[in-house]
Amino acid sequence: MRSYIEELCHAKRHASALGAFNVFNGLSVRAVIAAATELDTPVILQTSVPTVRQFGVERLGAMLKLMTRDAPVHVMIHLDHCRDIELAKACVDAGWNSVMYDGSMLPLEENIANCRIIASYAHAKGVQVEGELGHIAGTEDSLSVAEADAADADLDASIRLVRESGIDSLAPAIGTVHGTYRGEPHINFPLVEQLAAALDIPLVIHGGTGLSEAVFARLIQNGAAKVNVATALRHAYFSGIQAYLSDNPGQEDPAALDQFLSSRIQAAAAEHMRIFQAAALP
Repeated sequence: MRSYIEELCHAKRHASALGAFNVFNGLSVRAVIAAATELDTPVILQTSVPTVRQFGVERLGAMLKLMTRDAPVHVMIHLDHCRDIELAKACVDAGWNSVMYDGSMLPLEENIANCRIIASYAHAKGVQVEGELGHIAGTEDSLSVAEADAADADLDASIRLVRESGIDSLAPAIGTVHGTYRGEPHINFPLVEQLAAALDIPLVIHGGTGLSEAVFARLIQNGAAKVNVATALRHAYFSGIQAYLSDNPGQEDPAALDQFLSSRIQAAAAEHMRIFQAAALP
């Protein structure tokens, strides 16, 4: 079985991408694994910092290991948008396959230094590290960046971050948005192409919910090997609750509700997985 970074590099070589889905409870974990099984594709389960803190590192790690142990496809676990070095280390120790250190709001030198600390610690235990540069607009969990403060990653700074920190993948700000897009997204495709040409590591796209198939295809063809999807799953969950209660007034069957919500989340995840596989080279 390939390691986390081997899966990303394999996807990059074949012009496809792995879906990385932010899960928030056991139901969402099962639904994403079911979608990956349906399409016979590796998948990444992402955990936000608030979710990790809610469950506790050890408890969440144990739950995810148990739920993924017998999956018929390769399921990997990734920590998303962590700004706490010690928490990232704790997730490394608890069995995450990859952790992201988000130092995008820090001066470049500090971002590099902190990524280097985590990369050194994680690599010693076979765990991969994702870094971020630039400011991605929107809100995801407890992180928020106003549109006026959004800024694309700088090419030279990105090269420095990768070369001096030892990170394994890079999430550059390229015009995508966390959350829901308001209007047409303005993606900096020239920057993506420049980064792909300058760096030999996979690129990660944050803010995958709401992008068109054409945009996904162009990003993936230019080296994006991992695409993060969070908002689409939350929308499927909450709109599913509303739809179920509307169609089943007075019914109080938790198992039936869970099954309905699971099918909605599975469908949302599978839709994205199909798009990410569609550009694959033979």
